[in-house]
Amino acid sequence: MKKLNSKYRNSAVGAFLAYVSRFNLLPANISPLGAYGFFGGNVLFYFLSIIAFDWLKGGFYQGFIWTYLGFAAYPLFAFLSRKSTKRQVFFLPLASFTFFILSNFGVFWPWYEHTWQGLLTCYALALPFYTRTLLSDLGFGYGFLLLKKLKNLAFSHSSRYNVL
Repeated sequence: MKKLNSKYRNSAVGAFLAYVSRFNLLPANISPLGAYGFFGGNVLFYFLSIIAFDWLKGGFYQGFIWTYLGFAAYPLFAFLSRKSTKRQVFFLPLASFTFFILSNFGVFWPWYEHTWQGLLTCYALALPFYTRTLLSDLGFGYGFLLLKKLKNLAFSHSSRYNVL
């Protein structure tokens, strides 16, 4: 029971930090939100943090459902890569790319001309945002993997020398 409470507390803290980070504390599109969606393990807290932010900051717009589908890519790809660090290393940038494709389709559809030119213009103008999102996801996500690996190494070494 104690472990379960700790898990929910850690997930809630992660969701809160991802939520707060979106209030212009970091440069645009730099946030642990994608990494939290991938590694946080609690989809409910993840989406509650997104909805709460959008409700407070007026983030609901025509096409926002596509952005939410993009956000759903993070826990989906996390599920597909569970229990394999090698798959996580591959699937995290794939989740970021999927978010880019889906969320920008939600921008393209209501505001751009429905031609190949309109589609390409929309995605080309979004590339600087994608660059920051990808770097953010990789930095926070791979940072999490590194900390997890260091923690496992520390505990495995300390248990070897425990004489009690």
